[in-house]
Amino acid sequence: MSSIGRETRPKRRANLAEEVATHLRKEILSGRLRPGVRIDQDGVADELGVSRLPVREALISLDREGLVQTIPRKGTYVSRVDRTDIMDHYLIFGQVAGLAAARAVSRLDDDELANLVDLHDRMLAAASLSEQQQLNHEFHRSINYAAGSQRMTSMLQLLSRSLPMPYQDFPAEWLDEANRQHREIVEAFKDRDTLAAQRAMEQHINASARHAIEVLERLDFFEDE
Repeated sequence: MSSIGRETRPKRRANLAEEVATHLRKEILSGRLRPGVRIDQDGVADELGVSRLPVREALISLDREGLVQTIPRKGTYVSRVDRTDIMDHYLIFGQVAGLAAARAVSRLDDDELANLVDLHDRMLAAASLSEQQQLNHEFHRSINYAAGSQRMTSMLQLLSRSLPMPYQDFPAEWLDEANRQHREIVEAFKDRDTLAAQRAMEQHINASARHAIEVLERLDFFEDE
């Protein structure tokens, strides 16, 4: 094939399966796709302008997350997710994030610690919700990467991508609580207290489960008996 042919070939969209998974996850958690509904793979492919392959890959990922269930020779169906499932996800997330925080305490140098403090201060002073959310993301990312563990980083990214309720959908009052919890995390880092940092991070993430459940309840997501 000539170089001209390669240059004129349309660019392939990156990570199509992740795009499809994100779309379907939002549809499920918003309640637009209810428990027991069969996923129409051809319909999803047509709606998003992709082939069936990334749709199948996305459903495999969502099956691992427990949001759908694939039954051989029958199809893939939306799973029933209850409050305990939501809580368990955040508990696991909190434990891994706590381990990363404990590891990061001894690895952050003075400049990196100063940056963590600065992120916390900027989040307190931020005027817009979007800016606060972005700073919150940077705050946690700086700790996670400071842990220096590729395995932990990969696991945290996976757990973050598959959170039952994205942080941007949390109520505004969550940020006030998050700021107080961030202060406890920062103080533990200043004291170079590994156990306190781990405990503060776990409690911070676990508290997020309550807000996620509250949001999903307002959306009538749970099918209570």
